Amino acid sequence: MFKRILKVLGFSPSSTPAETPATSTPFTPENKPAKGLDELLIEVAQEFEDSNKFKEAAQAVANQLEFSSAIALTQYFHQTPPEPEALKSKTRKYGLLGIWISICQNAIFEILYNYKAQAIPTLYSIGFGEYDWTQYKAIDVLCRLANEGIETEAIIKNIGGKIQDFRYEAAMPSLESLATIPDNNEVSKIILKMFDEYADGDPIDGLYILRLLAFNYPIEAKTKLSFIKAIAKGEGIENRSPFLDGAVVSVDKEGNETYSMGGQEIEGTFEETHKITAAALYFFLDQEDSEINQLIDFWERHAKEEGHRNMIVELKKKNN
Repeated sequence: MFKRILKVLGFSPSSTPAETPATSTPFTPENKPAKGLDELLIEVAQEFEDSNKFKEAAQAVANQLEFSSAIALTQYFHQTPPEPEALKSKTRKYGLLGIWISICQNAIFEILYNYKAQAIPTLYSIGFGEYDWTQYKAIDVLCRLANEGIETEAIIKNIGGKIQDFRYEAAMPSLESLATIPDNNEVSKIILKMFDEYADGDPIDGLYILRLLAFNYPIEAKTKLSFIKAIAKGEGIENRSPFLDGAVVSVDKEGNETYSMGGQEIEGTFEETHKITAAALYFFLDQEDSEINQLIDFWERHAKEEGHRNMIVELKKKNN
């Protein structure tokens, strides 16, 4: 429950051009793997439901491929190998559109991750290129490498120099990945700069960014307590349209409207959800504010969604 509170997530080109499918080394009898790249990709993708097996399969494939061959996997970003029939019963649980292509992209990035520093120029070329589904996924791998101490400062600097140019759909998940890097002043500066850019346009975007910041950078997040409290009190989000939050509306035969996100119906209102989220975030950062404590106690008893009530109970336990 506690994770629900905090979840949700200048580039200087190298003197050596980043390798892409167009510039990577072509196959030769010397570097061609025993199995086709499509077969190797499927070996990883088919383990998508088990994180440990997925990572192990990706490492096994990376052990078989020279990096010059592994780069060619990027040709499958948008032209995936046919989905095996045996997998379709699993993937259908997650929807019908774009699931297999997303799984394959994730598998490619997991394979590239295993090449560590060697993969960074390629990841830069994807992450800092034109907007695409793959952009924020490349940033996520870069942040994982930075978390391991691999070119940490350079990666953070390069992301910081480019992220403000990202489209919204890439910027938000990229911030989520960046926020996982702890104990780095530049990371908190980048996130707060993005907060300043987005919060004026939509306070809920600002709240989301502060939630990302709060886990590893609570001191920095505390500088925005007045902003968080305003949302907790419902200020600036009155009569907010659910469509701003990506909700889907359904209308029954009687004309009653229900809203859902990710296939789950929202039992309370979106305004209530945002108030509770803000109050919980404030309480996580500061348990001494009497006004927030009153709101937390109120929502513990009266929140429409059971999940919200349980979340507050867990939050109070962790901070007692």
